[in-house]
Amino acid sequence: MIRKLKLLVCVVLGTLTLSCSDWLKVSSEDRIMENDLFRTPRGFMTALNGIYIDLLNSSMYGKTLTWGMTDILAQYYTCREKDHSYKSLADFDNVTRNNAVSGCWSRSYALLNNVNTILEHCESDRNVLDDTYYHMIKGEALALRALLHFELFRIFGPSYSKDKEKECIPYALTSETKVNPLLPAKEIARLIMEDLKNAEESLTGYDPVIETGAVWGDDPEGGVNDMRYRSMRLNYYAVQALMARVALYCGEKEVAWEYAEKMIRGIHEEHKWFPFVTREEVVTTDREDRIFQSEILFGLYNLKRKESVYEVGFGANLKQGSVLRIDKDIMQNIYDGDDNDFRLAYWFAEMVDPDNNSYLHVIKYKDVDDIDTKTKISKGYRYIMPVLRVSEVYLIAAECCPDPKEGRNYLNAVRTARNVKNIQDDADLTASIEQEYKREFVGEGQLFWLYKRKGKTEIASGEKQGNVVSMEERFYLFDLPQSEQDYRKENDLGK
Repeated sequence: MIRKLKLLVCVVLGTLTLSCSDWLKVSSEDRIMENDLFRTPRGFMTALNGIYIDLLNSSMYGKTLTWGMTDILAQYYTCREKDHSYKSLADFDNVTRNNAVSGCWSRSYALLNNVNTILEHCESDRNVLDDTYYHMIKGEALALRALLHFELFRIFGPSYSKDKEKECIPYALTSETKVNPLLPAKEIARLIMEDLKNAEESLTGYDPVIETGAVWGDDPEGGVNDMRYRSMRLNYYAVQALMARVALYCGEKEVAWEYAEKMIRGIHEEHKWFPFVTREEVVTTDREDRIFQSEILFGLYNLKRKESVYEVGFGANLKQGSVLRIDKDIMQNIYDGDDNDFRLAYWFAEMVDPDNNSYLHVIKYKDVDDIDTKTKISKGYRYIMPVLRVSEVYLIAAECCPDPKEGRNYLNAVRTARNVKNIQDDADLTASIEQEYKREFVGEGQLFWLYKRKGKTEIASGEKQGNVVSMEERFYLFDLPQSEQDYRKENDLGK
């Protein structure tokens, strides 16, 4: 069924492998099929579901934006030996880096065309949708538009604190078949936040996650599940978390604090939604929740996670020159050698290579039985790829809180949830937060963007404990795909 839905959306809304300039070629037949799709609420949901499904492509959250390129550049892995397939990427080779993100560019703008098509039909076919469906679909679509642009912005945009005026990417506000001009970084940031504010407004009062949390499980009456499994959608709280992430990336700490505090208050004070994972959930043999499912604000459901993630990047049967492994001494140092830390204890397994060197094998995405022994229903953590989680919002609050003492409390809340002692009162809060990012987001693609945001000139090497990699400014910058540059040059559209 999932495959059929994806195929339908691809046929109706366009082929998802085109560059943004190729969207000029839209046939009248496609438009007729599109109009048929949006005649029912189910058609709207089919179109929206197709976008979520395609976010799992390897050029997106299936690899590049999570465990692949971004974490390789962050130097998590030991892969710089001569014959390793990821050596040139880990060495920041320009051609390799730019090739690694070209697919993200084309797929993102194809998806943005689809998102904008949905938004336009929300208005032109408003009579098809009741108030709940209208506000939910519109809110999620606006949030998706913001998320996709933000990922492109982090990749192709400048180091924001240094060059807000630099033209970087276009912002696709309509499905009109034209190539939009490149906009300054500060304008892209403004448009992203505007979309997110409008998404939050649209979801307010309609998203059931506010009053019921992220209900996991099918409708017991056998009805549709459109308002369930909200952690697998860009829900109200995920939108607030994304606003905090975007604001912090752009140096707007007061705004980041506002949304982080608002979200935390909503889920952990006014309600008890998205709780930190319990020890029992993590340590139960053969049912280890290594994803910390209850904390996922927004994730993607990948039924082929074992085959497309674990066996491709981390599987024990992979050859030495292709497996993404981690130096044991480095990881022990990152986690302060604390085996009580759930992450160190359950995300890695020791392995010995043919040369008798001991390395850590990443098992965060290893297959696991997630069937609840009481309900006999899957809990979901077997298939989830995390995109936004509660702990990140706590770390944003820790960094942006105007009261450093209160900031420590937010950081310590994450550490306590991971079975780690509180930081000392005299510990450097900034350094402690950065260290927690290293610990928390293995395989999730967030650490490299912290380095870019802060303009780090040195980062820890993944090859040997104590070694560092000198970071040139260009290591944080990516060129637009050559086909895009050529098209813009031919049509006098700038870079």
